[in-house]
Amino acid sequence: MKALGKGSVASLVRIGLMIAWWALWACAAFVGLAAVAYSVVLAMVANGAIDAAELQNSDGFQIGAFHINFDQPGAATWPIAIPSLLTVAVMIAGALIIVWRLRRLFDSFSSGEPFRRENAAHLRVIWITMVAVELARYFLTASITGLVVAFGEAQGVGVREVSLSVDPSTWGSILILIVLAEVFREGARLKEEQELTI
Repeated sequence: MKALGKGSVASLVRIGLMIAWWALWACAAFVGLAAVAYSVVLAMVANGAIDAAELQNSDGFQIGAFHINFDQPGAATWPIAIPSLLTVAVMIAGALIIVWRLRRLFDSFSSGEPFRRENAAHLRVIWITMVAVELARYFLTASITGLVVAFGEAQGVGVREVSLSVDPSTWGSILILIVLAEVFREGARLKEEQELTI
């Protein structure tokens, strides 16, 4: 099977990216509903419509490595839950941007024209988005630590569990994308020069 053009591997990847696009939108809707539901529960507990003692013995829910319950809904849960929901939202938004740009990239691969000038721009936007998501993740993780220190720890959640981890594979991928963006930009320039010469 050929790599580029119609009926190629690039066409199959393009279909996979379309599926990922809709799956990410479903995840975004779920996170939005979770944020709204959490806000409603906190508001109802604050107004006395729900007794916090009834929720105290509930299993709560899991966000990443954190188990959240409503033992102290006005204090110790929101400093963990809100930044965690924001972290997930930032990651989904970044993934949507990246998948959209990859779809555009693989559209040109499927048409058999890889060295278009806009492909370099797509790769540039992808690596910039990856940098922004990583930096936002660091900031939000640090904010969880700060909020836990300021407002106290929720049951089962300690500051030791919140750590800033640097993922070398992510930063390596970013460096590779920076180089590939320049390769595609140079390839597009050479292709344009060749077309002008002919």
